[in-house]
Amino acid sequence: MAYPFPRFASAPQTPQYLKGIESPSSARCRGLDKPKPHATRWVLAALAAAVIFVFIWGRSLISQPKQTDRIPFTHTDVDDLFSHFEGRQDCGIASTDIYIPPISRDATDKKHSLYCPNRAALLEAMSGGGRHGFDSPYFPLGCHFRWYSTPEICMILDRFDSIVFLGDETLRHIYSAFNMLLRENIALGALRQWEMKESEREMCRCANQLIRPECLAYSVMDSQSVRMNDAASGHSSPYYCDRTPHVFITIDRSPAAETQHTAFSSILTRELDSYRPIPVVHSLSLATSLSWPTATSSMDEWVALADISQKNVPFLWVGPNAAGHLKPPSQILSQGNNALWHYTIEMAKEAESRALDALGMYNFTLQAGSWDGSYYGQKVVLVQAMMIINWLSRLEST
Repeated sequence: MAYPFPRFASAPQTPQYLKGIESPSSARCRGLDKPKPHATRWVLAALAAAVIFVFIWGRSLISQPKQTDRIPFTHTDVDDLFSHFEGRQDCGIASTDIYIPPISRDATDKKHSLYCPNRAALLEAMSGGGRHGFDSPYFPLGCHFRWYSTPEICMILDRFDSIVFLGDETLRHIYSAFNMLLRENIALGALRQWEMKESEREMCRCANQLIRPECLAYSVMDSQSVRMNDAASGHSSPYYCDRTPHVFITIDRSPAAETQHTAFSSILTRELDSYRPIPVVHSLSLATSLSWPTATSSMDEWVALADISQKNVPFLWVGPNAAGHLKPPSQILSQGNNALWHYTIEMAKEAESRALDALGMYNFTLQAGSWDGSYYGQKVVLVQAMMIINWLSRLEST
């Protein structure tokens, strides 16, 4: 069964006046000379005019949607945004198969109000939802996330200097789907297809690019490799936009190797004078057999490296997938759903204690089809990648 994802953020506190500092209504203010009668009338008239103006202006805004994303709001319904993607027919995946937009409860509902109003609500909703049946579309809890078109994704990414994915095999599958979306190619968009033979390209299409070891060997690990090599190949599949570089750094322990530290630091210091953020998507789970000390050590390790750069580096901790029904019996105790759920909750608390965002994937994958009990296919990872993009859309630009 799915579990409610707990709230971790504390409620905002009301500011209080400190002792010894007088408020505007204090005795210091009351000691001022009384205004003259004619001045009082002018002040009251000005206040009345201001109230009328605000009332009229406010009424004019009632019917307008309140934009809480960082990209323009559109009223259009979600169509199949994969209709023009390479592999749409061969892979048999439509965006409408894996995402259902929010449905208004009655005619008075404004559709835009059904989307999550802020980042904290968004993460809680995406972490705590569920499915109405095995492998059916996922419904977040309480409010909804968006399915962005490729031009909208590009508008979101343009606000950042770079984007870093830092994790093990579970996160690498999500990064593969991230590349599929940006290359508008669900057949081979996760792979360096320019290095492959024709027989390999045929073998690795669609789901096989995530499943077969011989296909995973060609996984795209950074945007620069696509930018430099794809156009010269006879099987070009460029990014729709490539102004914001992104990279995947593989980690399976903590502390990580010095070469991985160097790669991370070089990304943070690439643009010394830039003010734009460099988001980091961080995850570590099955590669360490769900070791709690290793996960917390990894959080501290990479946050410390980010702090040295003195850049704006927001972190998102991504929890593990649930175990599928094909999980080998020998792994049930150490990597079964009981262990995965406790790891999800405790590591989310650890992330929150370090002022990091956290996104749980347990509920999202609990009733999804897994091909080996640990990893999931395209329909799952494409939605996970879109969840990451939703998080990016709510980050500040500076």
